[in-house]
Amino acid sequence: MERVIDCPCCKDSDSCFEEVQPDFSSFMCFACGFMSDSRFKRDSLQTIENEKSTPKLVTDLKFEDEERDIIWYPSVINMGQMGMIFPEGHPTSWNWKYAQVIDIPESEQQLFDGHKQRLDIENAETFHKDDFMSACKKMGITENLKGDK
Repeated sequence: MERVIDCPCCKDSDSCFEEVQPDFSSFMCFACGFMSDSRFKRDSLQTIENEKSTPKLVTDLKFEDEERDIIWYPSVINMGQMGMIFPEGHPTSWNWKYAQVIDIPESEQQLFDGHKQRLDIENAETFHKDDFMSACKKMGITENLKGDK
């Protein structure tokens, strides 16, 4: 079951969703781009272990939801052929980036272990940290909402 909730990170009341599963809930805010999971408990072994392999910026930007006693993180969304959305910058100055998947010219494929495509990180499009929704629209994972252009 999915329901709309008030985002504890950005306070948006229209774009934050909780997906309730039998054993846990997952959370995603399309306004600020932060996500969580009811298993991301503060100071839990699972959270500590997960943070060991999480980019430093993501852990630096985490938000503690005292009401639910969970940690929220900025999203890193990898949608394969659709590309990737990720935060980039420093904790005091950061943005969302959207990198598309591009074809690698045959003459350069040996530089990429024979792969035919790659993420175009160098030319990733930048979106303000408060405009995660535009990055999602650019990727094609959301549709325009009523009133959007």
